[in-house]
Amino acid sequence: MTGSALPQLLRPRALRPGDLVVVASLSGPLHAVYEPDLEQAVVVLERMGFRVRRSPLLEAGRHHWWSAARPVEIAEELNALLRDPEVRAIIAHDGGQTALGYLDLIDVEAIAADPKPILGHSDTSLLHLVLYARTGLVGFHTDLATPGLGGAWQAAPAARRAELERLYSTLLTGTEAIGALPTTPSWECWRPGCRRAPDRRPAQSHRAGAGDALRAAA
Repeated sequence: MTGSALPQLLRPRALRPGDLVVVASLSGPLHAVYEPDLEQAVVVLERMGFRVRRSPLLEAGRHHWWSAARPVEIAEELNALLRDPEVRAIIAHDGGQTALGYLDLIDVEAIAADPKPILGHSDTSLLHLVLYARTGLVGFHTDLATPGLGGAWQAAPAARRAELERLYSTLLTGTEAIGALPTTPSWECWRPGCRRAPDRRPAQSHRAGAGDALRAAA
């Protein structure tokens, strides 16, 4: 895509307190073991001041192979959310490897008529790229609901959780650019340990003569 062919940005309106956000299965299924994490994600979003609803496909244990459902079913549910004027944001429950199967089934006219944030990353990043190319819709590359808001966030210190909630809420409700994101002054160690790479140096030839040995020792 050349610079002259870039689409005009399509920006959703800022959310207001009480607006409805929907957590949806845009890719992978909800495994029953992660139901508590999803419930906690709903609590986090409600604490931000939003009304929260789970999409019908987001039922623990429901799946179609590695996906939440067949591609046509996911597309139908996503399109229904895009067409529903009450829904003001759609948050991906998790990532996966399914979006490629329904990209051509998305109602892009509904997006153009009523743009709304679609939030997530991983497989959702593909949605961001394609929808931007086809409509100009701004993508919201954020933490996913279940493993992020309801999972990893809960393992962070209380001050960090509060900071994450404030940033997420500001991203959705603010009318100005969010600005520089806060950074930590130190590195984070995700998995401690030590690893030594194998020695790939070529072995010295056994045919080296006396002169070669002397030169090597000099």
